[in-house]
Amino acid sequence: MAESHLTFELPVERGKVREFALSVGEDNPVFFDVDAARAQGLPDIVAPPTFTVTQIWQISREQREAQLGANLDYERVLHGEQEFVYQRLPFAGEILRGTMRISKDFTKQGKRGGEMRFVTYESRFVDVQGEDVLTAYYTLIETAKDVG
Repeated sequence: MAESHLTFELPVERGKVREFALSVGEDNPVFFDVDAARAQGLPDIVAPPTFTVTQIWQISREQREAQLGANLDYERVLHGEQEFVYQRLPFAGEILRGTMRISKDFTKQGKRGGEMRFVTYESRFVDVQGEDVLTAYYTLIETAKDVG
């Protein structure tokens, strides 16, 4: 069976980069000021390291489920962890192309009984030349059904 993928675009807009930088408490001028960013040899302001989580607002749970089919029971789902692996930070003015897939899906015995399921979504982001920018991983944990 072929592996399922979900493709999308993530515009890196100056205003959204600034909003995100403020929301996560950044104060480095490379996130806000084009001249400061260019003085550091950057083409424009750069997005803070976790900026690509904004894809979550773009891709609904229903769309993710329909295309990737994890079939999670979201009443029992917890956020497990996130990881970002960078080649470089995204900069304002570019449009990243993203490809999401399920990279891991396994179960293990819970400490209080029952099985817990771990599903890791991998989103690979490339620039318009197809060069890797970053890969983001986030893991959801479906807790065990009541065992009592």
